[in-house]
Amino acid sequence: LADSGIVGSGTYCDSEVGGCGATGDGDVMMRFCPCYQVVESMRQGADPQSAVDEALGRIRRRHPTFQGALVAIDRLGNHAAATNCMPFTYAVATAVDPQGRVIQVQNRCDSADQDEDEDEADGEARR
Repeated sequence: LADSGIVGSGTYCDSEVGGCGATGDGDVMMRFCPCYQVVESMRQGADPQSAVDEALGRIRRRHPTFQGALVAIDRLGNHAAATNCMPFTYAVATAVDPQGRVIQVQNRCDSADQDEDEDEADGEARR
């Protein structure tokens, strides 16, 4: 992301909680600071999957077809990722599994969302 330098948008980490990284449409992502939100959700007790799903959900409500992905890990090593309208894969290795593994994240990009986004754009163009 071009916005990786904007704390909370492309990356965010707190050693007491965990961290998050993002990729995708930086112009959209930087408006929502999704990595900051992920870490704060985990601070409040959310697991990494719930945290990334909620952060992407907030963006998706305004920009259903944006391309972006988040990956998070908590201080205990639990990890998860979510993606919207783009393929996303990440790798993780641990002391228990030093060879690591590659994880393919299920892509979410509903055609109904795309139709709604196109209808909204058509409506704005007519105004």
